[in-house]
Amino acid sequence: MSQRGPSVLILLATLLLLPVYVSAQQEDATPNPVKWTVKANLKDSARIVIELTAEIERGWHLYSTERVEGGPSPTRITLPPGQSFEISGEIDSPAPQLAYDPNFQVATESYEGSVTFKLPVKSLKPVVGADKIRVQVRYQTCTANICLAPKLLALEATVDGSEAKPVGAKAETSTGNPVTVGTIVSDFEFTDFNGQRHSFSEFRGRAVLLDFWASWCSPCLADIPELKKYHARGLEIIGMNSETIGQKEADAAFLKDAEARAREIVATRGVNWPQSINATSLPVALRFGVESLPAKFLIDQEGRLIGRIEKLSVLDVMAGKLLKSER
Repeated sequence: MSQRGPSVLILLATLLLLPVYVSAQQEDATPNPVKWTVKANLKDSARIVIELTAEIERGWHLYSTERVEGGPSPTRITLPPGQSFEISGEIDSPAPQLAYDPNFQVATESYEGSVTFKLPVKSLKPVVGADKIRVQVRYQTCTANICLAPKLLALEATVDGSEAKPVGAKAETSTGNPVTVGTIVSDFEFTDFNGQRHSFSEFRGRAVLLDFWASWCSPCLADIPELKKYHARGLEIIGMNSETIGQKEADAAFLKDAEARAREIVATRGVNWPQSINATSLPVALRFGVESLPAKFLIDQEGRLIGRIEKLSVLDVMAGKLLKSER
């Protein structure tokens, strides 16, 4: 036995370290299908043309600058405030591909391979080659069956025509200890799409599904028909619209556009359960440790967290038991 002891200890140490290694590998494998470069070409002492090029991995597509009702988050290119530059015209880009998008079930415009956007800019003062200009691009990418959350990327270039690398922001992550299975969910408030205030305690005595979703989350939208069936059977659902989940910065224009799309989806797809606006959803998302979408949590009649629902097939079993207990 004494001869086996060290081998057993080594084996246990190896097994304890293994999950950490796998987790790190999974984090590094997060898709990043678009590489951006930016160049600022000085035309004269006041005029600049910014060329923003996206190299898109095969199998992925980048959505155009045109907003589609009920569709994805469009590409938005802006100049952050606090600079002596302003946009002086329309963005010039190649004609996008127009095709039916199974993720959003509408026709969308997108690019594949490589695309360059040209943005005319004027300076409010004479510029020299060493001056720098900052650009922000918010964009969304998808494959034929999955979509990534919209990303906000900041880039900087000098006006002498040299290329620059991104200086963008990292996404926020939740902090603190999330609600654990078996514990009572403490009360929280939210504002619905009609501006009405609600408390979670209003739903006590009923089984509740918290559904964290966003207009850009195609799996979230695909779940709507099944969720309507559960709601018809008596399961209370609270939609937690989370357009800016996992994003460090969200400009007002993006949030306004995203919330408008969310309202269109609710109206056109017959969703008839309460919906929390983004501002009141995010604090609840942090409480539940939500960092990506979709995310669904089932809570029993006493307000106790039953679990996170990864697949609707699991919800069928778990919710069925709760609904039977209400009869």
